Amino acid sequence: MKKLLSTIVLAIVATAGWAQTRIWNNIVTGYSNVPFVKVTKVVLSADSTEVFMHFDMPERAAGQEGVLAAKSLLQADGKTYEAKNAVGMKLGQPVKIPKDCKVDFSLVFDALPASTWLFSISDPGMWIINAVRDADANADADVPPVGITDTYWRNTLTGDWLIGFAQHHVIYNNKVWDILNQTEQKDTYVLTLNDGLTIKVGKLKKGIRPITIGTGKAIACNPITQEALPDYPTKDTRKGFVDNGYREGDSVTIVGWLKDMPEQAWKQSGEFEVGTSNFITDKTESFTAKLDSLGRFTLRMPILNSTTAILDPRRSWEWSVLEPGKTYFFLNDFTTGQKLFMGDDVRLQNELVACDATWPETRINPGESAMQFMERANKVFDAIITKMQADITHRPNLSQRYIDYIKGLCMAGQGYSMMQARFDVPGNILPKEYMDYVNTKLWQPAPKPYTLYSEFPRFMRDYLDQLRDERHSVSIDPYRITLNDGAYPIILRQARADGKVSITDEELALMERYAVEFHKEYAKQAKNQKIDSLNIDLAGTDLDKLGIAEQYLAIMERPDVKKAIEQEISLIDLYYQKQAIESATTDRALIDLALARKFYWKLNSFRKSLDPSDLNFANKEIKLASALNFVLTENDKYVALEHQDLANAASLRPSTDVANMTDGEKMLRKIIEPYKGRVIYLDVWGTWCSPCKQKLKDSWKVKEALKDYDIVYLYLCNGSSDASWKNVIKEYNLTGPNCVHYNLPKEQQSAIEHYLSVNSFPTYKIIDKQGNIHDLGWLDDQNLEAFKQTMGKFCK
Repeated sequence: MKKLLSTIVLAIVATAGWAQTRIWNNIVTGYSNVPFVKVTKVVLSADSTEVFMHFDMPERAAGQEGVLAAKSLLQADGKTYEAKNAVGMKLGQPVKIPKDCKVDFSLVFDALPASTWLFSISDPGMWIINAVRDADANADADVPPVGITDTYWRNTLTGDWLIGFAQHHVIYNNKVWDILNQTEQKDTYVLTLNDGLTIKVGKLKKGIRPITIGTGKAIACNPITQEALPDYPTKDTRKGFVDNGYREGDSVTIVGWLKDMPEQAWKQSGEFEVGTSNFITDKTESFTAKLDSLGRFTLRMPILNSTTAILDPRRSWEWSVLEPGKTYFFLNDFTTGQKLFMGDDVRLQNELVACDATWPETRINPGESAMQFMERANKVFDAIITKMQADITHRPNLSQRYIDYIKGLCMAGQGYSMMQARFDVPGNILPKEYMDYVNTKLWQPAPKPYTLYSEFPRFMRDYLDQLRDERHSVSIDPYRITLNDGAYPIILRQARADGKVSITDEELALMERYAVEFHKEYAKQAKNQKIDSLNIDLAGTDLDKLGIAEQYLAIMERPDVKKAIEQEISLIDLYYQKQAIESATTDRALIDLALARKFYWKLNSFRKSLDPSDLNFANKEIKLASALNFVLTENDKYVALEHQDLANAASLRPSTDVANMTDGEKMLRKIIEPYKGRVIYLDVWGTWCSPCKQKLKDSWKVKEALKDYDIVYLYLCNGSSDASWKNVIKEYNLTGPNCVHYNLPKEQQSAIEHYLSVNSFPTYKIIDKQGNIHDLGWLDDQNLEAFKQTMGKFCK
């Protein structure tokens, strides 16, 4: 009878537990292996559990098919549940990813026990989200954490994260300390740390504990129960970000703990990584530090100036701001999902964790005019600012630095998006009204330091190129021709200052007028012509009638003028860059950084050391030490490369192998004749082609995967100097007994490319043992295992 009563009581309790449906609206989670999958809501009822999900996938996923596993799983209290149904997607069936790459759906499982407060959910083999729970369940001070183990506490007066307690460690003062001894008595604690420091934790009263560190006064602290630090109790009205003037040698230190990482997270990497964008190269630079057995690390990394960075991109995926000279402590607790910053000045960093800070990249649509796109881009910008204002209404203590950072991010992002539109409008020239808006609203008020946002240098690149093209370039579809005449007055004015040429102000003014009018006339006449039959006739034009053309040509024929221009002709791109940036700003640091970017572009494109005239220009024009030294250091790399012996020089074949030949097919057959009966992997590339060079840099992975096959790697180089060609081969170690390189004269290379139907670079082909040619996609080797199987079929 007693057992029966107990059973009835338990049944009543269980039923009472589901007297009403519970809804988790404020979701927090632990570790997730992908950043684009989120749990947005959970509904727990007596007969089912429904988990609402949101996918926000990368742009490249648009139009592709996605599949939700037929057996999505939920794990709670040691039990595994399979999804019974999905709403918005069908289990195990493909769905087309929409244009905006956003997908909302829900997974339905059997009912969970009424006591469930935490679970994990996964799509086996794809994504996993651990420790899904409701933040509101612990937000009330009446439901504080029990004890102090695995808890984090903030100073109630300042709002800063003061201290954290783990089972055997304490986080305090940007460091993880060992606990040597810990005593507890009636919810009070005394801890002795490894350097003798004593911490006293008082009894919890109304959600507050007094915490005394060493001989200091007790500090009132409340627990941090949400994913990020809650709002600060007072407003911070400070403005601006640390600006060191782009000084060389500055650094930032990040200490931290990736706490309680699951095995899957450990497998991703045994290092803590920080990625930043190099202002001069536009490339992402990664800095790493080894994790100890607990996931702790210390990373000191160089920094040019304040910048946005991504912390631990493989696991934590946390965007933040790093300022030179600062030390930060970063915690990611993989069990609770909490991410917190500790340090002397980390309010902005904690606010960026707590609040969304992204710029939705906007692109001009097919058929959309520049002005229509500008209007749409403005609406996107206004929507973000409106949302931020709403956030400020609900969170009035958000710091001014956070507000300024978000506005600056929007400006840099909109500037980049709007200038990218130049590649999708007729002639690649944007309307004056459009450019006036970009200049006054986005360029002139750009926040400092300029390194703060990765979008800004890309915005600057396109903006300056537009200014240059407006003055000096002409579009002849699908080409763009840059005219040199606009640079000659600039060169001659400098040559006169250096005492190298005798020329009057009136003559320079005439040359400037000629350049402007010739540009207009060239554009007018070229409008309906083809590049291969282009003819510009000045007869009868104003330049001819007014005698300007004749006077201009007379000046250009003078020996001192000809010599001065010949000495500087290779610098025209640099002169145009200097003219564009100096017309856009008076900020000396930005001018120097823009010039350094142009020098890097030249080095990276041609892969050879700079000519003496280039070096003279750099030393004379770039005043900022960090910018100049970057250029000189990059140049030294190619100087060293040019003095390096070429290993396996026999891999480089002379063009005499096909001397006096003009037929593309016959030349190719002649080249591959020595390798008859072997499989040939053909790569058509150029030293000027960035994707080509990136693929060559990674080509060792392909060769390693195919090392068991007898394959000849044949490289045909397009439009590249001998020095650049050899430097790239040395740089990426592209020689060996199975490597063959040709850098043929332009006409012969073009003939072979015409035969192979090459219309983009890089182009890859497979020539089988019988000499048949097969197309190969330039991304086919991304899946190395599948690519290996494909090549294996040819090598049978």
